[in-house]
Amino acid sequence: MPKFKSVKKPVLSKEVEKQLRASINAGIFTPGDKLPSERELVEQFEVSRVTVRDALKSLQSLGLVSIRRGVNAGAYVLEPSAEPITQGIDALIQMKRVNFAHLIEIRLYIEPDVARSVAIHHKQNDIDALKKLLVDAEKAIDTSWKKSRLINVQFHFEVAKITGNALIISLCESITQVYSAMIIATTQTDLGKKEIIKFISEHREILEAIEKKDSVAAFERTKKHLLETYKTYRKTIPGKFDQSVQRRIKLFEQV
Repeated sequence: MPKFKSVKKPVLSKEVEKQLRASINAGIFTPGDKLPSERELVEQFEVSRVTVRDALKSLQSLGLVSIRRGVNAGAYVLEPSAEPITQGIDALIQMKRVNFAHLIEIRLYIEPDVARSVAIHHKQNDIDALKKLLVDAEKAIDTSWKKSRLINVQFHFEVAKITGNALIISLCESITQVYSAMIIATTQTDLGKKEIIKFISEHREILEAIEKKDSVAAFERTKKHLLETYKTYRKTIPGKFDQSVQRRIKLFEQV
């Protein structure tokens, strides 16, 4: 006769969270809507107030709701965001599972193809917005190199937004946020005005290809820019990078 392990009931707060999340995903509650009050949820689920609060905190950590205090207190449904993905990537970095080279590698897999697609499918207002972003980055150089770099690094995310693909946008937003935070924090005193201007100029070259609907040039210039970025930062960022990652990055130079 086999010996079985006891079966435990699932944590009640997880069950509450599951049902609330299903209601949000089904559109019963849409962005901006307020969920039922804690008291109402306690009565409907027949659980304790602590259980409901744990479930709402979990939904908040997933970026699905915002918990407010004060006059308009309650849990409000949020627009879907890339925050959970960003937190996941950041956790991998903090655990030393991911570094700068990994971020460049995934960008090489994604961003050249995004630029190629955007070169074919874009509107004039998209071009105008990208031009303004680069102008703002240039203007900021004289007051704050850090601000200039933060604005400039947004270029690739803004290009991704033009695709209209929520998956591409969320992934690129998360990578951009983590990437910019890591790079600027570790190289703040290592990158000068000359290098910042160079990166902005490379973005202008990519934008020029996109505006001309030259998809091949948009792809190649984006790839070249990312490889140049890797070479520039590789000289200043401390630590040993995974050799296999470096070999894969070098392969992009051959195709």
